[in-house]
Amino acid sequence: MAVYERCDNCGTQTAVYRLASVILDGRIAQLCPSCVASESARIDVPHAPRTDQGATQPSTQRKVWY
Repeated sequence: MAVYERCDNCGTQTAVYRLASVILDGRIAQLCPSCVASESARIDVPHAPRTDQGATQPSTQRKVWY
């Protein structure tokens, strides 16, 4: 039996495994797949900039793949 919760944006009952926890307008919210697709401009995707500016192992460099 699936567990359902409401989407924080539209209120649709959605199975928990389909909800995505995202940062929406500065707070963490659980959104259904349709809201994630339609509200992408309001969703923040935090990222950490890389400090090494390159591959740390020679085997992961793109030029080795060719």
